[in-house]
Amino acid sequence: MAARHGRKTWQYLMACVLVVSGISCFPGFVAPSTGAAPWRLPGARAEPLEAPSRASLQLSVLIVGAGPAGLLLADRLLSAGCNVHLVEARQDPREGALEGRAYALGLGIRAQRAIRTLGDELWESIKPSGFASERFKLHISEKMAIDLRTPEDNNGLEPSLLIYQSDLCSAMLDHLESNQQGAGKLKISFQSKLKSLDTSTGVATLQSGDTLSELPAADLVAGCDGVNSVVRASIAAANPAFEVEQTKLPGSFKVLRFPQMPSKLDPSAVHAIPGKGSTSAFVEPTARGACALINWRDGVDTKPLPNLGELTESAEKARETLASYFPLIEDAINEDAGQQFVNQQASQASTVKCNSYHLGRAVLLGDAAHCTGGVSGQGCSSAMKDSVVLAELLQHEVGSGRSVAETLAMYSRQQVPEGHALLDLSLGPSAEVGPLKKALYGAASFAGTLLSKVGIGDPPLQTLLTTCLTPFSEIRRDRDFFFGDFPKQAEFDEMIEKVSS
Repeated sequence: MAARHGRKTWQYLMACVLVVSGISCFPGFVAPSTGAAPWRLPGARAEPLEAPSRASLQLSVLIVGAGPAGLLLADRLLSAGCNVHLVEARQDPREGALEGRAYALGLGIRAQRAIRTLGDELWESIKPSGFASERFKLHISEKMAIDLRTPEDNNGLEPSLLIYQSDLCSAMLDHLESNQQGAGKLKISFQSKLKSLDTSTGVATLQSGDTLSELPAADLVAGCDGVNSVVRASIAAANPAFEVEQTKLPGSFKVLRFPQMPSKLDPSAVHAIPGKGSTSAFVEPTARGACALINWRDGVDTKPLPNLGELTESAEKARETLASYFPLIEDAINEDAGQQFVNQQASQASTVKCNSYHLGRAVLLGDAAHCTGGVSGQGCSSAMKDSVVLAELLQHEVGSGRSVAETLAMYSRQQVPEGHALLDLSLGPSAEVGPLKKALYGAASFAGTLLSKVGIGDPPLQTLLTTCLTPFSEIRRDRDFFFGDFPKQAEFDEMIEKVSS
C-alpha cells in the first residue's frame, strides 16, 4: 500500500520509512474486523508472558546484538542459569555513544508486558527516561490535523512510553549487570563484530579492533543483530533452503534531537507532518525534549529549495532549508539541528521476510528475522516478544529434556507466522489482490476509524497493535477478505521443516 507508485511522497514515506522510532504515523486507518476476534485488552486472552521460572538451564549462549531484544534475552537466560556472552558492534550507550541509537522508540503494551516478565523493577527504572503519551496527530496541512489516537482510545491502559533507544539500552544494561554482579556467568564485548559463524557447531569468530578470535562453541547463538544480520547471512550460506527477502524501502532519513518540542505542536502528542516537496517529518516528545525523523526522496526536483540529500556541508544552509521545508517545527530547527543534520549519514529503511528463524544452533530475533522498516511501529515490541517466547520455550522445553534444535523449531513455528503477519499489516494489501480490494480496504479503513471514535468496531490499526496482545497472525487473518488468505499453521510448519531437514 505504502509503496504504490504515484501516491503523494509524504504519505508513503510516512508509511514506509518515517516510523523507525516506534509509532506508525501513516497509515493510521484499518478496516473493521471481519472475523469474530474482538479487540482484546491485556489479560483478555490466554497467552500470558510469564515471569521467569526457577528451572536452571546449563547452556552456553552467544547473543549477537545488544539492542532491546538481545538485552532482554540475556537477562531472561541469565536468570534461568545460562552462561551468556553478549556481543555488540557499537560502543556502550552509557558512554554517550549514539551511533545507531539516536532515535526514539515507542513502547506499547506488548513491549511493556515483555519487559515486565523480569519483574516490575526493570520497568520502573526505565520509565523515568521516557515520556508517556497517548496522543497521535496526522497533520494534513499547517492548520489542519487529524487525531488518530487519543487517551480515550487507550481504555485505561498505561500509555505508550516514548524513549530514546540509547536510554532504554542503558537502563537495561544497568539492570543486567547489577543482577549478575559476581555471578561470573555474563560477559559483554562492546565494539566487537561477529565475522563468521558455523551454525551447526556454534563456533564463531569475533573481531575486536584488528584482533580476530575464535570463541568456544556455544549451545545457542541468538542473532539479535538487526536488519543486516551476520547470523542470518551465516544461516543463508549454510542452507540453500533458507530464504530471505530483504527489500529497501524508498526514501532516506536522518534523526534530529531537539531540546524541547516545537512551540506550534501539542507537546504531549506524536506528530506526523508533511513538508514541502517530497519531504515529511515525524516528531515525538521525549523526556529530554523531542526527536524528529526527517524524510525525503533523492532525485526529486525540489527547486528552488535544494534536495535534503544535498545538504552535507553547511550547517547554516541545512538549518535554513529544513526550516523552509517544515514551517511547523522551524523554531526548533536551530544551528545545532543543522549541524546534527550535516554530520549524519543518511539511512534507508528495509523490510526482511524469512521462511524460518533457525538453523542448527542459530536462531533469529527481531529485525534480523522480520523487519517492517518501521512502518507498523512494532519493531521493538515484536523483537522483545521474540525474546520472551524463546526464553520461555528454552526454560520449559530444554529444562524438560528436549534438545535445543527441537526447541528452536518450536520457536520458528510460533514466531514465523507472527513476523509474516506483521509485515502484511504494515504494508497493506499487495498488488496481487487487485485494485478493487485495495480501494475497498482504504475505504473500510477510513470508515472504521471514524466509527471507532463513537465506540463501533476496532480502533485504527496502529492503536490496536499498540494496546492489545492479540497475536498479529490473528489480526491479519481477520483481514483475509482484503489481503487474501493467510497461510494456515500447517503450511508454515511445512515451510520451516524444509529448512530444518
